[in-house]
Amino acid sequence: MEDNGTVNQLKNALNQLLNAYESLKDESEQLKKENLKLKEDVQSLEVMNTGLNTRLTSLTDTKEHHSSEMDEMLGKIESILGESEIESKVEEEVEAIVEDEEVLALEEVKKEDDFNNNTKDIDLGRMQSLLNGFNN
Repeated sequence: MEDNGTVNQLKNALNQLLNAYESLKDESEQLKKENLKLKEDVQSLEVMNTGLNTRLTSLTDTKEHHSSEMDEMLGKIESILGESEIESKVEEEVEAIVEDEEVLALEEVKKEDDFNNNTKDIDLGRMQSLLNGFNN
C-alpha cells in the first residue's frame, strides 16, 4: 500500500511540475511577443526621432539664416538713420505696446471682476498669464 501512495504522490508532483512548466512556457512566449512588439515600437520611435531631429536642424538653420538677414538689414537701417534715432523710436514703440497691453489687461481684469462679482474669486492662473505678458 505504501508503494501505491508514494507512486501517486510522485505522479501528482510530476503533474504539477508539468503544469507549471507549460504555464511558464506560455508566459515566456507571451513575454517574447511583448518584447518583440516593444522593440518594434522603439524602432518606430527612433525613426520618428530621426525625422524630428532633421526637421529641428532645418528649422534652426532657417532661423539662423533669417536672424543673419535681419541683423544685416538692421545694420543698414542704423547706418541710414543713425543709432540714437532708432533707439528712441524703438523705446517709443515698446512703451506704446506695453501701454496697450496694460490697457487690455486692465480691461480683461475688469471684465473678469464684473463676471466674478458675486464670488470675488481671483483666477490666479489668468493673473499669472497676464503678468507674464507684461514681463515680455
